[in-house]
Order: sequence, then structure tokens, then C-alpha cells
Amino acid sequence: MHITLYLITGIIMGTFFPIQASMSTRLSSSSKTPLTASLIAFTLGTVILLIINLIKDPVGFTVGIDFTYPLYVFIGGAIAGVGFNVANIILFSKLGASITTLVTVAGQMIVGILIDHFGWFGVPANPVSITRTLGMAIMIFAISLVQPNKKNDLPMTSEEEKKNSKIIWIITGVLAGFLPPLQTAINGELRVATGSPLGAAFISFFVGAIILIILILITQRRLEFPIYDTKKNRIPIWTYMGGIFGIFIVSGNIILLPILGSVLTTMVFLLGQMIMALIIDQFGMFKLQKRKIDSRRIVALVLMVIGVIFVKFL
Repeated sequence: MHITLYLITGIIMGTFFPIQASMSTRLSSSSKTPLTASLIAFTLGTVILLIINLIKDPVGFTVGIDFTYPLYVFIGGAIAGVGFNVANIILFSKLGASITTLVTVAGQMIVGILIDHFGWFGVPANPVSITRTLGMAIMIFAISLVQPNKKNDLPMTSEEEKKNSKIIWIITGVLAGFLPPLQTAINGELRVATGSPLGAAFISFFVGAIILIILILITQRRLEFPIYDTKKNRIPIWTYMGGIFGIFIVSGNIILLPILGSVLTTMVFLLGQMIMALIIDQFGMFKLQKRKIDSRRIVALVLMVIGVIFVKFL
């Protein structure tokens, strides 16, 4: 497959992020904990991937896994994925949406550089260059353009508290941003261990679901799946379907990583997210508020494309 087709595939896969997030947000609003929506998505993805793997290769799926690989290969990707989800829940309440997005994206770029430069987790080594660094800087700047600059974005009451704790949470956000590239890279090794991207995706979803069950039982003492919203209306079936898009996201990352590398895979997924986010806002999809596409968002989208070009083609 030509490299351009891989890039387009990554962008398409990236468009699934806002769709899944919109579904999870709608479901989370009726749940006692935001983790419930994640658990539903992980559980659905696990069931679907199990069926697909059993149909596709029942023998290879059950006996073809190489268990000589280190334990982190089988559980590390799931832990990183769940960890990023939990970290975002906390960071959104401490830093607000815009700052959280910026610092986590910066973290993703930093660890992506390290993975590519040193060839960690079996990823083909791609040394740091001026053009790659410039491309990533352009991407981060583009994302900063579309973040709302609200005075109350940091939900804290005391100015002294803001000054003392903001830097700590920002550092935490950058560290949390390390997790998505690590998840993708570890799942790339898991693909080799299982001999199949779908097999690797199943294990990642299954382990993630187990982790979420444990977290919910610790925090809530029991599992509860919402059926009705706060107004006692039946929750639409489509809100439970986020796990389907999660399958494409995880599997797409596993497939694209060896071809594009960690940094470029992250960037094209972010570009896809931006495109779909603009579409969702413009048309008010998923019963969300309509927001007109403004010139700032168009400029940001163009800059993101330029960033990808700098990283891959210059």
C-alpha cells in the first residue's frame, strides 16, 4: 500500500475518536462514574473482537499466541489506555478542557519522538530532525488555536491554589500524554506476539475491561449500567455503540505504527479528530450544540496538514 493510503487510513481512523467520545459523553452523563461508559465500550469491543477472531482463525487464535513475550506486552497497552482515560477525567476537573488537551498532546509528541528516535518496542528507528521537530511544533500550535481561552477554564476558587497546584497538574498532564503512544507501541509488540492485529486488539480490550471492572468496584462497590437518563427517558441504543469505533481505533493504531512510526501515527489521528470534530460542531451531530466553523479552526486544520507534511515528506 502506498504511504499516502496509509496516511489517509490514519486520518479516517482518527475521525472515529470524536464519534466514540460523543457517545461516551452522552452515556457518562447518566452514569454514576465516567468509567462506566468506558467499561461498556471495552466490553462491547471485547465481545465483538472475540467473535471475529473465533470466526477468522479459531485454531490460531487459541494456540498461536507466543507467551514467551514479557508480561508487559500483554497488559501494558491496556493499562496505558485505561490510565489515560482516568487521567483525563481527573485533569479535566483540575485544569479544564483546553489546557488538558494541550499538555497531553505535547506529552504524546515528546514520547513519540523518543520511541521513533531510539526504535523502542520494535518500531523502526527514525532519528529526530529539524523538519520533524518543526512539524510537531506546528501541530501543537494548531491545536492551541482551537482551544477556548476562558478565564474560568481552571476550576479553582483560590488564586493561591491556582499558582501552587497548576504547575503540578500541568506536569501530570504531560506525563499522561506519554500513555497513548506507549499504548500503541506496546500493542504493536502484542501484534507480533499474537500474529494478528485483531488478536492483539482483543487482548487489549479484554485486559482493559478487567481493569475497569476492578476500578469501578473499588470506587463504587458495584457495577451499574445506565438504562435511563436523568429525566427518566430511555437512553438511545446508539450511545452504547462506542466500542465498535474503539475497535477501529485500536486496530488502526496497531496496523499503522510499524509503517508510519509513533509520531506520524499520532499526528494523522489528531488530524482526523480535528476534521470530525469540525463536522460534529457544524451540524450538531449526536444532539450536541451546533457551532459554526470559524476562520481560526480552518487555519488550525491547514496548519495540521502542514505539520504532517513536514514530518513525513520534508
